[in-house]
Amino acid sequence: MTTRPSRLRAVVCGTTFGQTYLNGLTSLPEHFELAGILARGSPFARACAERHRVPLYTAVEQLPPAIDLACVVVRSGVVGGAGTALAKALLERGVHVLQEQPVHHDELASLLRLARKAGCQYRLNGFYPDVAPVARFIAAARHVLGKRRALFLDAACSIHVLYPLIDIIGQALGGLRPWFFVLQSVAESDAGPFTCVSGRLGGVPLTLRVQNQLDPRDPDNYIHLFHQIALGTDGGTLTLVDSHGQLLWHPRMHLERRGDGVIDLSAEHQAVSLSVSSTIGPAAAPSYHQVFNEYWAKAVARGLLRFRDAILAGSQDTALHQYMLGAAKAWGELGMQLGPPRDIAPPDTLPLAVDGIAAHVQASVGT
Repeated sequence: MTTRPSRLRAVVCGTTFGQTYLNGLTSLPEHFELAGILARGSPFARACAERHRVPLYTAVEQLPPAIDLACVVVRSGVVGGAGTALAKALLERGVHVLQEQPVHHDELASLLRLARKAGCQYRLNGFYPDVAPVARFIAAARHVLGKRRALFLDAACSIHVLYPLIDIIGQALGGLRPWFFVLQSVAESDAGPFTCVSGRLGGVPLTLRVQNQLDPRDPDNYIHLFHQIALGTDGGTLTLVDSHGQLLWHPRMHLERRGDGVIDLSAEHQAVSLSVSSTIGPAAAPSYHQVFNEYWAKAVARGLLRFRDAILAGSQDTALHQYMLGAAKAWGELGMQLGPPRDIAPPDTLPLAVDGIAAHVQASVGT
């Protein structure tokens, strides 16, 4: 009888967002061994390999045979990268693949078929559902929807994180179907940064604003927001302020009438004793440094542990595959409505700290 390895040997492909996967992998030394980095060979990639004391490979063919899994953190074909081809080459070598989102529906279907043929596990990692505030939103939404009806979704995000928005909402609702999207307005140069879409997702009415813009000189910057999501129910509204920020619960206002039909605003009863808004989880938001080095690393670690369980179980999760395909299809249809991102050339300005704003408010209106 063969024994399953206690530690899986893993490589990380890519060293930009791949840094996050390196942090997540190395935080789980009892479950994973970082066996190398696969990258183009830039000085930064070499420095990453030296820092982690692992080999740097520049081609799949260079990998040693005893690699269990690969984290493909390279842009996929649909967004102009080599990630899909890389995932395909790894699966053909019998390596399990965890690939960072997004991936086009047809590419995803092809990779899932190849994984089944090769006897491998393949997962598309939405990533953000494992970021702690988002995970709290999903858990809270599932609890609330077990008690009250969903009435509306009001959301906003950057085009950079549009696929994870679909995934977050799908997990929060317990499904994505039925869906449809209708373009309402397109962001023009003098009309603000957001393109507006309406429709339904998971059967729930949706209003969505997307910052459908990219700075071609610096495409990873000038993001106005990550994810803001309000899930309205007949019991109240659950609001995720930011992917890395606070989670709020706003119970719906309910006024009791007297026997004569009059509303007495001075009367006290259970519904009016509820706080107008309550924070679920930490009240303070993290710094961006904490996000990059703690929140994101822990999110990767959660995804890796689930993937490890799937590898050790050795069975294909067809329900999850269908969900992934549905999310990719919904993302593609939404992208068709939005159209290509508009190029922008924003001025080089630094973010504004809160201290001066708070001091001005204190001086103007007090506490």
